[in-house]
Amino acid sequence: MKLSFTKMQAIGNDFIIINQIEQSYNLTATVIQKLADRHFGIGFDQLLIVENSQSTENDFKYRIFNADGFEVEHCGNGARCFYQYIKYKNLSNKEIILAETMKGTIRLSQENNQVTVDMGQYSLIHTENNPPPSFDIFYQDQAILSAGIIVEIGNPHIVFLLEHIDQIDAVKTGKTIQQSSYFTNSINVGFCEIISDHQLKLIVFERGSGLTLGCGSGACAATVSAIQTKKIKDTEIEISMPGGIIYSQLIANDHVLLKGGAEVVYEGTINL
Repeated sequence: MKLSFTKMQAIGNDFIIINQIEQSYNLTATVIQKLADRHFGIGFDQLLIVENSQSTENDFKYRIFNADGFEVEHCGNGARCFYQYIKYKNLSNKEIILAETMKGTIRLSQENNQVTVDMGQYSLIHTENNPPPSFDIFYQDQAILSAGIIVEIGNPHIVFLLEHIDQIDAVKTGKTIQQSSYFTNSINVGFCEIISDHQLKLIVFERGSGLTLGCGSGACAATVSAIQTKKIKDTEIEISMPGGIIYSQLIANDHVLLKGGAEVVYEGTINL
């Protein structure tokens, strides 16, 4: 069976998107892993699927699979690519798209080539009376114990507010934290450096995909962490990641907006 796909990227976070509105491919975790392989497959951080929603309130259903083949709840950069894909394929002429996800409905729109995603309501897992756990952050020649801030923003993140994040061994630290018994379903691990009152620098070791060039939900989690700990004052933040710059904004009812570009890289067909 042949599979048609569209390769897309948003600040270097790369995806393939497939259309299952009229045909279901029923891809297994093993097949997704092979497709994600950058040497023997297509190569991507996540696989995104467009489907019909069972809810009359939503325009589409949006599904996300990490490179390890397992389905996850949310992906902000992927959501922006999802919106651009719908427009690119002329699947809808609506300016505002409502998409069903595992955790509810997200709202997508576009202005001046910037796609905006309402990422939904965030929640902080820990309080002053229930502090977050501390983990070793590995540098080249030492390990420093640091407390992370755990944020749910459609999917789980732990964010460490640190200095000089370029010196961190993000892969070793990320793997160690994800394998901790504290996180039974693993977690996305973010390392955040505060540049100014409205600028953050961020690296994310993603659950199921590893170190990526960009992570939209991670950017939102870092924004929430920096604001809630009063490290920054502004509510509209510029986040610099290895793949580029995106923007997040805290709005009413503890919702977070994610803003940035998304583009088609190429299209192709692969024989499954």
